[in-house]
Amino acid sequence: MRKLWALLLCLLLFSLSAASLELDSEEGVAESMGLSVRRALERSTVPLLKEDEILVARLDASLALELRVDDRHLTLNIPAHTKDVEDYLVSNLSYDGLVLLQELPALRLEFSHERGFAAGSALVEGRPYLVLDGQGNTRGVVVASHVRRQEPVLAFLQQTSGKELLVGMGLEPMGLFPLSVDMYLQGDGSMGLGVGTSYPLGSYPFRLHFGFASPDLQQGYLVAGLGAALPFSHLFSPNNHLVRSLSLEGKALFGVGTSFSEGGLYYAAEGSISLVYQRGAWSFRVGGGNHVSASAGTLKRQGLFLNLGTAYTYTL
Repeated sequence: MRKLWALLLCLLLFSLSAASLELDSEEGVAESMGLSVRRALERSTVPLLKEDEILVARLDASLALELRVDDRHLTLNIPAHTKDVEDYLVSNLSYDGLVLLQELPALRLEFSHERGFAAGSALVEGRPYLVLDGQGNTRGVVVASHVRRQEPVLAFLQQTSGKELLVGMGLEPMGLFPLSVDMYLQGDGSMGLGVGTSYPLGSYPFRLHFGFASPDLQQGYLVAGLGAALPFSHLFSPNNHLVRSLSLEGKALFGVGTSFSEGGLYYAAEGSISLVYQRGAWSFRVGGGNHVSASAGTLKRQGLFLNLGTAYTYTL
């Protein structure tokens, strides 16, 4: 019982420290209008606030929206003919709403465009970055797809996973060596296992891959090769959750290893393409390719394959 009370107290303290919204709608404002304004503020401004800050909003009958955080103020007038109030406010607050913040992170998302974001800093091309909200919580992951080093310096970023991101959110570099453990089921019913890492090359989206792979748990290989991943957010708007979490990944790997039962030296080559869904450290993939393995001039395995798998990635 004592542990239960301690847990409830921790939850209460956590909820009190979170950024919050207080919205007051004047009499005469339609309930649907108030709900649209609340959703817009919860999407566009509250995630940028510090954990102890409160966004105070007041919507009057003329659809003038007054916003205040401590001594910082902003007023927006909502046109009466606006069809989608939520999208209108989210769009206008993406930059104007930054005046409500006490300070902005030095390394942050500074611009947004139809298919991604940009930062006015010389980031490392191909490197992933955590995106942090105002309370320091991880909101998503972006990758630097192109860095222009001539003045003005500008890095273009593509989202690879996470929630909706906002201009003003901070960036934190992730490690360059993501360690992945993956398991997959192949079309012929065999189970495969792999452990590996990768390193971004100087030209996005290519990465150098190396690790250990056992495509059927009967042979094991040390593998190395080239891979590339293209986030769907590079092609479509990242506003959709499915789009910002999906990517198309291709690999060409070569390996040398042995048979666990027969011994001997084996050589292998594999090319694959997969559709990958990323959710935090976990990824789920479906794909296929072609695999060839041989030993001392004898062909051991050859042909197309389909597989379905999952992986857990820890970034060093």
